Amino acid sequence: MNLADAIRAATHGQPTAAASKPQPAVKAPTPPAPLPKEVQDDQPVSLTVPEPAAVPEEFHASVATGNVVRLELFLNPEQMANLMKSILAGQHSVMTLREAASYLRISAPTLQKLAEDGEIPGVQIDGKWRFPKPNLDDWLALRSAHLEDQHVA
Repeated sequence: MNLADAIRAATHGQPTAAASKPQPAVKAPTPPAPLPKEVQDDQPVSLTVPEPAAVPEEFHASVATGNVVRLELFLNPEQMANLMKSILAGQHSVMTLREAASYLRISAPTLQKLAEDGEIPGVQIDGKWRFPKPNLDDWLALRSAHLEDQHVA
């Protein structure tokens, strides 16, 4: 059974053949043939395929229940640095109205009204609302603590 069939079966609640018996260890594929000389001159390419790690027995039990997905990436330090840079490039410390509304899972007009009323931390820059993410996180934490205090009392 391939991955797409396993996902399809899991979403429809059907048992899979893989769930009833443990799967044998997968052997690492053989490395591909070396790249042509002209490709090697443009940029160095290094490909290593490590041996698969031993999987603990309790992992097989959790796989049978269908609640674990395990993905391992083997990256060299340069690849890891590039991955982290690309992740951080998509993260902004200041959000637009639409980004903040999506983050808080409320509508943009509702967020704008809260900001205009001073109920949520935000600033207007050139007539457009901006919301510092750390301030939104603090506001959420304080609001949830305040709501918990009301429920306890």
